[in-house]
Amino acid sequence: MTTGTWLRISSQRYVLTALLGWAIAVAILPRADDPFGEVFVAGMGLGLIGVPLLTIATMFVITLLADRRFEPPDGGIQRIRGGWMVALPLLLALPVGLFMPLSYLVMVGMQLVFVFWVLPRQDAHGTADVLVSLSDPAVPTEQRVRIARAVAGLRCRPVMEALVDAATDEQREVAEAALETLCTIWQRDRVIAEDLLLKLRPADQDRIRALEVRIRSPW
Repeated sequence: MTTGTWLRISSQRYVLTALLGWAIAVAILPRADDPFGEVFVAGMGLGLIGVPLLTIATMFVITLLADRRFEPPDGGIQRIRGGWMVALPLLLALPVGLFMPLSYLVMVGMQLVFVFWVLPRQDAHGTADVLVSLSDPAVPTEQRVRIARAVAGLRCRPVMEALVDAATDEQREVAEAALETLCTIWQRDRVIAEDLLLKLRPADQDRIRALEVRIRSPW
């Protein structure tokens, strides 16, 4: 999907998640006719102010993540690389936990639900499927070469591993395209994971070392 579509869907889903979270908070807070009615009123007031501010802060983080939405998950429950940063706006609401811990816990839960279960991840999973095609001999060579060059803007671990595997492919065109992409990524990052470097052919290792970038181990 396009970046605009991804941002729109993310925003819509977040607003719905936030409304649901605050509805749960209102439902479990004491009612106005109880001895703790002041807590309920304060919670409602905080929701009218805090939830919109939290939404704005979260949308800002999501905008920063938009370029990363193509990078596949790292094998955990994380949906896109860096998706956990959506939880960072909760630091702005940390003082809430001092006098309204229940409301703060609801907000924490709301953010985690959004990150792990609601945040759109179709593009990341699509990229994961593309990386599988990169090492599939049944896929036409021309298509695999295009894939190897198209992922130059990505630099997460699954992408690196797929490119290293492709760099040792029997098809020379695929191997060269993958190696060129690795050179581009590592020159940009100025650091190389030693375990990935050692998986390359000796001649290709020398070519990478000639880039004069830092080799780090363990990664």
